[in-house]
Amino acid sequence: MRKVVIFNKTKKWWHETPDLDLLNSQIAEIESDNWKVISVAANTNLFGIIASFTILIESIGN
Repeated sequence: MRKVVIFNKTKKWWHETPDLDLLNSQIAEIESDNWKVISVAANTNLFGIIASFTILIESIGN
């Protein structure tokens, strides 16, 4: 089974860019829960600033 996850949490409410440290820790948590990360794509706003990430994950095993 595959799922698409949108990650858009920021460090501070006034920052536009996502928190990469939190993204990396959530990817590690996803992988420890028997999910495999297939791809990570950056989503930008109209000014070309990264606003979020789209993550494609796949279940391992069951």
